[in-house]
Amino acid sequence: MSWRLSKAAAQLREQIDDDYPERDRRSDGTVADSRHFASNPSSDHIPRDGIVRALDIDANLNAHPEETYALVEKMRKCAKRGDKRIKYIIYDGKIMSGTLNWKRRKYRGPNPHKSHFHISFTTLGDKDDSWFNLEGETNERTQIDGGKLGEDIRSSSSSDLPSSRPGCQCDCKCRSSVSLA
Repeated sequence: MSWRLSKAAAQLREQIDDDYPERDRRSDGTVADSRHFASNPSSDHIPRDGIVRALDIDANLNAHPEETYALVEKMRKCAKRGDKRIKYIIYDGKIMSGTLNWKRRKYRGPNPHKSHFHISFTTLGDKDDSWFNLEGETNERTQIDGGKLGEDIRSSSSSDLPSSRPGCQCDCKCRSSVSLA
């Protein structure tokens, strides 16, 4: 049977590959094998209408171990903010879905998903390959002052540019505090 990965799944995998080019891929997965099909016939790894709507990503991102938790948290928040392409996420014995407003709860399936994380996608992701906004809100300065991107900065000693503000998000991968609410 021929199949293809949903466009949303392919896009998310590409974003992860771009961010972690040296990551381990041994536990990556897409389409179900016959053993998986027999044990879980409703799995999103099984093609429906020729489309696989699930993606497994190895938990070893070749970074600090907590980076995997941070990435899963970014995906959870992306879905909670309203990206309807993500159906649910499973990692480290926890499942997150819209059922309980994207809160973590104990996953009771036979595989606790410790060596990889699992993302299932809705049918909205079949054709939607738009970028996943895993960083959250857009540039804070743009929201505050409209951006003023083309304006010159005054040469006087006083600047109208915002200085360090509490809550400002950096885009670096070195953040150590991740809320796991």
